[in-house]
Order: sequence, then C-alpha cells, then structure tokens
Amino acid sequence: MVNVLLPSMGTSVFFKDVFFPKPLYEIEGKTMLELMVENYQSVGDRRFIFVFSEEDCQSFHLDLSVKILEPTSEVIRLRNQTAGALCTCLMAVDFINNDTPLIIANSDQIIDVDYSEVLRHFDKIQADAGIITFPSIHPRWSYAKKQGDHVIEVEEKRPLSRDAIAGLFYYKKGSDYVKAAKQVLVKQNCLDGKYYISASMNELILMGKKVGYFDIDKEQYGSFYSPAKIEEYEARHHMHAAK
Repeated sequence: MVNVLLPSMGTSVFFKDVFFPKPLYEIEGKTMLELMVENYQSVGDRRFIFVFSEEDCQSFHLDLSVKILEPTSEVIRLRNQTAGALCTCLMAVDFINNDTPLIIANSDQIIDVDYSEVLRHFDKIQADAGIITFPSIHPRWSYAKKQGDHVIEVEEKRPLSRDAIAGLFYYKKGSDYVKAAKQVLVKQNCLDGKYYISASMNELILMGKKVGYFDIDKEQYGSFYSPAKIEEYEARHHMHAAK
C-alpha cells in the first residue's frame, strides 16, 4: 500500500473572491478534488489522506465528498492554519509514521504520468526518497541540484538549476518524512516564516539517504496555482484532444 497525502489548508490570493474553497473549483466540468483523485488511479493499492480546514468541512462538506470519491480515505480537519505545508503534513503523523511508502503532493496540480512507473524507477535506483522534476527557471517553484541519478540539494523559491520540482515528494518509508520534518523544525529552516516540504529532502540527504528524481516534460505538469494557470491547462488539454 502507498499512502497519498494531499494537504489542502493554504489560502491563495488568486482565489480570494471565489465563494467555494479551492478543491471545489471546477475545471472542465469536474472539481479540482475529483481531478486530484483521478490523477492517482495508477497507484493501485493506495490510501488517500486529506487535510482540510474544519471550516471548509462544516460549510462545504469536503470530508463527505472525499468519502464518496474514495471510501477508504482518511480526513484530518484542522481548526487553524499551520506554519506551512511541512507542518500541515505532520498533522497526519498517526497515519504516516511507519514503514509504508508515502507520497506527499500539492492538492492543486495534475501530473500526466504513470505513477506506478515512477515508483518502479525509485525502487530500481534504490532511492529512499524521490521527486519529480520538469524544466523551468521561474522562482515560484522549488529546485533540485542533481548528480548522477540522485539529488544533492534542494532549494525553495530559488533556482539552483533548470530542474523544478513538480510538487510531489516520495518517501520509501513514511517515518523518514516524520524524522526529516522534525529536523527542519528544530533547525527553524523556514522561508518567510513558512516551512516547506522540500526542506525535508535536504535533511534526508544529510542523514545519508538517497534522494532520486524522475524527469518529465514541462507539458506533463499542470499547475492550478491560479485561475490563469488553470486556463493554460484547459487550453493545452483542448489542443491535445483536438489532435
């Protein structure tokens, strides 16, 4: 089994005027939440873990929607915002502090890839953790510095290379994320007061763990970061469908 942890707690200035919470934003007739769940169908034996705000669950029933889509899902409801995605994901410690493989990913993206192939690749190179990368130089992303088949450094919001991280982090054991995240907090390794999941990769590297990578083309990464990025995704999707 693979745990797929999708935190959805952060607020976005790009969606501040939208009535419904971001996971219910509709894209080509489906909610973002439905697209997220569908995107991981290639992970056969999986369990979704969602982290939502208590307010969104009470007002818009996100927890009920998830259970309809994936009855085995776990839902964590938080009353307050955390100090970043790394902290939000630690709220799932009861489900992930174990030897079960873990995927942590942004809840506002689509990656056009067969995840079973990605997992096989990480197993083949004997990686303890891994990331998916695509070419970019825009500082909105986190970046990886590579050497051979592994990553030697990760940086948030600062291009170290042309290898941007596609908002997905893999851990062979969920407990490795918990250990690494705690080290990030101890060292207060934050950016503008926010703790990012990418920092856990640097801690694993310092522990002597192997962090691998899986390259994709830029067109395979669909970000729903803003309404403008959603329009980009829809236009590209329509273009491909017309071919």
